[in-house]
Amino acid sequence: MNWLKRRDWIVVLVGLGLLVRVYDASAQTAQKPYFLEGDTRLACECLLCLAAGPQAPKECQAALTKYYMIQAGSPFKTMVMRRNFLQLCPKQ
Repeated sequence: MNWLKRRDWIVVLVGLGLLVRVYDASAQTAQKPYFLEGDTRLACECLLCLAAGPQAPKECQAALTKYYMIQAGSPFKTMVMRRNFLQLCPKQ
C-alpha cells in the first residue's frame, strides 16, 4: 500500500513537469516581431528607393535625404561613406 502512494506522487510530479514543459514551449514560440530602426532602417529604405530610380515614391524622401546629405571632402570619400551607410542594411 505504501508503494502505491509513492507511485501516485511520482505520477503527479511527472504530470506537473510535463505541463510546465508544454507551457514553457508555447511561450517561447510566440516571439516579438523584429523591426528595423534608426540608420539601419533608413539604409534599407534607401536601397529600395535607389533601385526604384527616378520614380521613387514620396515615402523615400527621408531615406534619400539622409543618403544625399552624406558628403566628404573628396568625391571618393563621399562614395565610400555612402557605401558604408548602405551596408548598414542587414543581408539576412
